[in-house]
Amino acid sequence: MTDNPNPSVRSRQVSLLLRTLREELGLSGAEVAKALGMSPSKISRIETGSRGLRVDDVAALLGHYQVPEQKRAQILDQVRKSEERGWWESQGLGLPELWQALINFESRATRIQNFEALFVPGLLQTDEYTSAIIASINKTLSTVELTNLVASRRARQAVLGRRELQFLALIDEGALRRPIAESGVMRRQLRHLVDTADRPNITLRVVPLQAGPHAGSRGPFAIMEFEDEPSLVFFENQHIGMFLDEKDDIAAYRVALGNILNEALETAESVELITNLADEHN
Repeated sequence: MTDNPNPSVRSRQVSLLLRTLREELGLSGAEVAKALGMSPSKISRIETGSRGLRVDDVAALLGHYQVPEQKRAQILDQVRKSEERGWWESQGLGLPELWQALINFESRATRIQNFEALFVPGLLQTDEYTSAIIASINKTLSTVELTNLVASRRARQAVLGRRELQFLALIDEGALRRPIAESGVMRRQLRHLVDTADRPNITLRVVPLQAGPHAGSRGPFAIMEFEDEPSLVFFENQHIGMFLDEKDDIAAYRVALGNILNEALETAESVELITNLADEHN
């Protein structure tokens, strides 16, 4: 199998999972290679995604790691579909898994540029704001399920502690004015945004209502860039979350981002606007 300079999202997810499984067992790549009759360099290429994945190689690794049969079948199915570009997952069936995929990619990203039209970006949400959103979208959730989903969102936010990650939060003013929860929750959320704007790796900009219709009217999205991996675009709607990895798709979203930025207030003006909105909740 030749090297793969532009692995699909599925391949990248499986490669990361294989490395995680090995590390959790405390095994070195050399130890696994010796046990399976592979070279250490082959194990490395599989785990970094620089080598196209073969079903028999992945099956051998999963067997060696004693992965349960049902999970093994799911992973191998991803390998068989790894040449299909793009990757999506129904939120109705597996929202936590979708968020876990986001955590995996965000943890390796060096730059994330996120536009949101309806809500505060997930990486900047307070727990109570997140809880209000999730509870309003799905009123059938139990208290335990809601708590777990809020915890999953909080886990994503840990990536902002990485100094090498640059995060651009681009928010439509309408999202800041929308009364997601009671006034105290909104006030604390808005003040949290103001506080995060002081962090050196976070840039916060607001698209004012007076900008009228703009490129972001088509919906929210995030562009993720990596040091040694191809860029990705992620977006989600009512039922579907999707990763895009085609160069043309990514280029189109970069153009859209640039157009939205042209309409946005600068950081200082954005912070002033958010501060004033927070004061209105007093």
